[in-house]
Amino acid sequence: MTDFGTDITEELTWRRVSGLENLARAIARRYITPRGALWYAPGYGLDLRRYLNEAMTPELLEEMRILVEQEAEKDPRVRFAEASVAPEPDHRVRVALRLETDQGPFDLVLSVDRVSVEVLDAYPG
Repeated sequence: MTDFGTDITEELTWRRVSGLENLARAIARRYITPRGALWYAPGYGLDLRRYLNEAMTPELLEEMRILVEQEAEKDPRVRFAEASVAPEPDHRVRVALRLETDQGPFDLVLSVDRVSVEVLDAYPG
């Protein structure tokens, strides 16, 4: 059985999270970190918020979908990622991911706005 690790949340409660919740938060953090922002991991990150000022054309949504999948697959706990990206009202984007892990499929739904990436739902597939 895969250990998805334990971490401390970013919220003011500073509670510990483990398992699939830890994986979900780690993947979400990838989407608010600009590539090159971490000196020790220059290939880490894909700041999805930068796309929110652009026109949401089908081509842009497809580019985002591919980049989202590639970024998720950089996490060694993820074997395969399949994503869909859809615009929402109020300059938001909804990202739905189907992640394949050693424990099986895992679904993750995120909402991206200009300030944050929020985990809306995370559950074993």
